[in-house]
Amino acid sequence: MTKLFRVWLSSFLMIYGSINIAFGESNSRSPEAIALDASKDLMLLVRKSGSYTEENTERLFIDVEALLSPVVDFESFARGVMAVHYKRASEEQRREFVSTFRWGLVRTYALALTEFADGELSLVPNPKAQRNPRYKNVKMQIRTKSGDVYPLIYVMRLGESQGWRLANLIVNGINIGLTYRSQFASALQKPKYKGDLGKLIDDWADVIGKDDLNLAN
Repeated sequence: MTKLFRVWLSSFLMIYGSINIAFGESNSRSPEAIALDASKDLMLLVRKSGSYTEENTERLFIDVEALLSPVVDFESFARGVMAVHYKRASEEQRREFVSTFRWGLVRTYALALTEFADGELSLVPNPKAQRNPRYKNVKMQIRTKSGDVYPLIYVMRLGESQGWRLANLIVNGINIGLTYRSQFASALQKPKYKGDLGKLIDDWADVIGKDDLNLAN
């Protein structure tokens, strides 16, 4: 995907998010309610997208990102992936990585949801207290018609002014944030990049595209 397209898409979603009143009220809603509603909307979208997904996968990605944008803290998510390298990145590199990371995350999750489209989503009680009150692990599960159960954990983070938003995602035991962090650190050490953050950020979509996460197995 070109940089121009990513810039256009990010601008569109900023406008979309500002007028999405339902999600904009997240300041006063519980992390469980936000995570569950977002997941239900995504599942419904994926089911309805069956008629066009094979012919126009890009459209599915755009639709999924439109739903995720108001409830995902992409900047915090991306910062966690860059880890120690975030501090030495320039402001422009940070912005660029958030943009390309956003698309990669949306693509990964959208493709995973197509595998669970026939499933039934439910919230799993999580009585365990969090060490940090600004974080909350919201546990859910998807039970498919064949009887398979796929666990989901939304790691929700309470921001200063934006309420609870998703800061990490664990699907079927795969920690997306930690997996991407490992891929980022490993790629940066390869001869092709030799520690060049800018070059890796430019290639990030291709890097994760070559090693797609199989979240349904």
